[in-house]
Amino acid sequence: MVATERAFAASALELGVRDAFLTYFGDDAISIEAGADGAHASVVPAKNGLRQSPQPKLPLIGQLMWEPFTGHVSSDGTLGWLTGGYVNMNVVTKGIGGKGAYFSVWKHQADGTWRVWLDEGISLPSVWQDASPFRVAPEPDSTVAGANETMDAAEKSVASGGAAWQGRLAQDVRVHRDGVMPLVGRDAVLDWARASWVSVRYTVVNTQRAGSDDLGITLGGYDAGGSQHGTWVRVWKRAASGQWRIVFETSKSAR
Repeated sequence: MVATERAFAASALELGVRDAFLTYFGDDAISIEAGADGAHASVVPAKNGLRQSPQPKLPLIGQLMWEPFTGHVSSDGTLGWLTGGYVNMNVVTKGIGGKGAYFSVWKHQADGTWRVWLDEGISLPSVWQDASPFRVAPEPDSTVAGANETMDAAEKSVASGGAAWQGRLAQDVRVHRDGVMPLVGRDAVLDWARASWVSVRYTVVNTQRAGSDDLGITLGGYDAGGSQHGTWVRVWKRAASGQWRIVFETSKSAR
């Protein structure tokens, strides 16, 4: 999966974003779109929008570059996720036009290849430094009760955010929030959440889980106090004891 991500990134430098994404996205790839509020977020086929975008002019002046930093693959090898830094570089001026962190969900195909099912990104105030080499994300710790619960039940338990959500965070959880440098570790995430999100409610619009039932993805819309709302994606992983923990989450406000 990591090798395919790197090949994907390399192809974008040769073909441009449009054709590289069309090549490496699965036919079932989706994009998540914000609605009027969190309850009205939705998903749409990702390739439709890509096909409608114009062909890039060659040689490429702007280049999108990224590198996988960390992630997981399910034990049955069918589902995985990756995240890392990206930059948009102008090859003429050598200036950086945009910088951020990407997040991709990958599915193993019947023909043995890996293809992207979901691609989400956030902007960062600074370039993500030391975003290589790749390292497997830490396994979740086991401190939450309910070893026999389903992932759906675990997701339902955090729908209202707050203490329930906080209690599900793995010790080494990674949270990406648009406009904020990556938050790593439960303490850093809790400090940010207490200062930024007094209240939050999540609505699920799509769920994917591996056949081995040890890794899953949920995504949807959120409402966070006042009129703020947007979209989110969450990665759940089952700990060795059988408990489900949140190991990764990314979110961004509606524009």
